[in-house]
Amino acid sequence: MNMQIKSIILYNNDGKTRILPFNLGKVNIITGKSGTGKSAIIEIIDYCLGRSDFKIPEGKIRDSVAWYGVLFQVGETQVFVAKPAPQKNAISQSEVYYKVGTEISVPPLSKLIPNSNDEAIVKHFSRLIGISPNLKTPEKWQSKISLEANIRHTCYYLFQKQGVIANQSILFHRQQEPYIHQTIKDTLPYFLGAVQEDRLKIEQELRSARRSLKIAERNLEEAEFIVSEQLNRGQALVVEAQQVGLIKSDLTPANTAEIFEVLQRVLKWKPNTSPPEPDDRFLQLQEELNNLRQDFQKKSEQIKTAEIVAQESEGYSSEANQQRLRLESINLFDSKDDKLNICPLCSSKISLDIPEISALKSALKKIHKDIKTVEHKRPRLRKYIQTLKDEREKLLEKIEEKKFSIEAVLAEKKAGEEIRDTNSRIARVVGRISLYLDTVKFVDERSPLRTKLKEAEELVEYYEKQLDETTTEGNLNWILSLISKQMTELAKKLELEHIDFAYRFDINKLTVVADRPERPITMERMGGGANWLGCHLITYLALHKHFINQNRPVPNFLIIDQPSQIYFPTKESYLAMEGISSEELKEANADILAVKRMFNLLFDVCEELAQNFQIIITEHANLEDDKRFQDALVETSWKGGNALIPQDWID
Repeated sequence: MNMQIKSIILYNNDGKTRILPFNLGKVNIITGKSGTGKSAIIEIIDYCLGRSDFKIPEGKIRDSVAWYGVLFQVGETQVFVAKPAPQKNAISQSEVYYKVGTEISVPPLSKLIPNSNDEAIVKHFSRLIGISPNLKTPEKWQSKISLEANIRHTCYYLFQKQGVIANQSILFHRQQEPYIHQTIKDTLPYFLGAVQEDRLKIEQELRSARRSLKIAERNLEEAEFIVSEQLNRGQALVVEAQQVGLIKSDLTPANTAEIFEVLQRVLKWKPNTSPPEPDDRFLQLQEELNNLRQDFQKKSEQIKTAEIVAQESEGYSSEANQQRLRLESINLFDSKDDKLNICPLCSSKISLDIPEISALKSALKKIHKDIKTVEHKRPRLRKYIQTLKDEREKLLEKIEEKKFSIEAVLAEKKAGEEIRDTNSRIARVVGRISLYLDTVKFVDERSPLRTKLKEAEELVEYYEKQLDETTTEGNLNWILSLISKQMTELAKKLELEHIDFAYRFDINKLTVVADRPERPITMERMGGGANWLGCHLITYLALHKHFINQNRPVPNFLIIDQPSQIYFPTKESYLAMEGISSEELKEANADILAVKRMFNLLFDVCEELAQNFQIIITEHANLEDDKRFQDALVETSWKGGNALIPQDWID
């Protein structure tokens, strides 16, 4: 989405406004003396783009401006953002007045009531220009935190302040601040288009798949551990059974299935007639367990019987009701007056008592009574069944408790020392085997756990292939090669020192490199401010050409603060250049040809991108005999009292 700057609006405490308009899709130049507020333009726009830190220079602007506003043109939509100056001694402020419309009139100061904040503005602008979710999650071994590119990260490519534009060590806006160097490296690949747009969704799916894989691995590991333990226990029980003579000593089960089969046969053992010792609690517990099991069986039979009765009573009630309804529906027998004999065919009164009619009436009354009795007792029957089920559940709990008691008794006895009776020793082994067989579970190769593990592994592999970093790296290298080609062509137009060699952008070191055959030369090792300025310009212009041609979500403007300063022999000569002619520039020993080449390059690139790119330049020099330069002036040169802040605000 094309995003440019329509105007800057300042408010003083009296409600007066200062509007500085800009032309969309063109080069805009502001010239003027020092102290007229040119350099504050970058800070004002940055402040209204969601930056909470207040970096407006101390002096006239801070003293006289109450609110700072910027009107952005985003496609066919206008967005007005205004922020008040921070309270006294405060260094930041995040409250925002925000308005969106097709064509916005500048609101008066009285209407500027904060209705949003910086965080919301950043999110809204990010969505508006098309920044898709792009959360970058570092690997576990990396110390970096997760980072998602937003419109604030595009500011590194929108501003070139006076101290940066010709800096030999710093290429991007705020690059020298802590963590910014790494942030640019992490987010620029997304803005260049090297990172796939749905990467965030794929990364989330990959994280979910990896979690599922870990759970499947843990579940299978636990199951295999249990199986391993159970196999060891089974083998140990076979040995114990062999020691007491339950299994032949030469029998060696080869696998879990054979172990299970051999131990099942052991359960058929019956004790000898020799009674156990009186203090042997095992048989007592075993008897109690058998009694509980018998009680459990009886209780189950009672429940079954009661449920059959309930079903039969419901059947009887249903059938009797149907028969009663059939008789009553045709009024065959009227039960309203039992004393009268009524003919069931003609309904006439009969003086004599006919036994058959009386019998039928009595039968119908009995059906009524029986139905009421059944329906009355049915809830009690249901309650009785539920009571039986509750009692059976308690018996089941007691059975389980008794099983554990048996295991505890068996564990207390030491074979050979505490148990001398053969039957007791065998019973101990049989009890352990019985308990083992009741709880053992085996997992084979066809286990659902192994199936789930395989599916999880395949899913992780699928998403990892989609997120193959080599694909992103390949895309990035290809894009950087195209940008480097653009940089080389732009360097030739500026006639930089190493134009016989290819220029390229080094994304790892965030610098510009000229690839000489004998050795590459980085920007900081290039001599002269003109080369440093040239490296900045060709990098920014090449990046913006790529952003625009590839429809990347980066605002379509670039603000450059005083780029021609390096072409003047002294700072004093540069500061005295307002409204000077080309001949006077020559007399000042300024490199007028280089200055014109620079401005012509900016004009050419802006025109090449056909209304899709806006350049704002603040300058001291004013080339009065250059038509393109003069046509690009936003206002008359800021001199003789003209400035960003009106004189009457200061007075």
